[in-house]
Amino acid sequence: MKGHWAGVVVIWIATAVGAVVGVVVLAPDERLKGLSLILAGAVVLTFCVQLLVAEKVGFVTRLTASALGAFGVVLLASLVGAFLP
Repeated sequence: MKGHWAGVVVIWIATAVGAVVGVVVLAPDERLKGLSLILAGAVVLTFCVQLLVAEKVGFVTRLTASALGAFGVVLLASLVGAFLP
């Protein structure tokens, strides 16, 4: 994996950590709001990281992979959170 793709993995890991903390810490009626904010933060972080990489080639692909991966992580966390008390 090339160095500029490491930023994509960093976004996924940061989103996963935030989603796990959100599901564990937040009350059941607040989880959806919290996970929405986590996803919004992940998208903003995605833009920041990809702009810091400053590599033109593959920018849109990395941006899409980061955002969709973060969405998948939050989706999985929300499905798990739906079955928790």
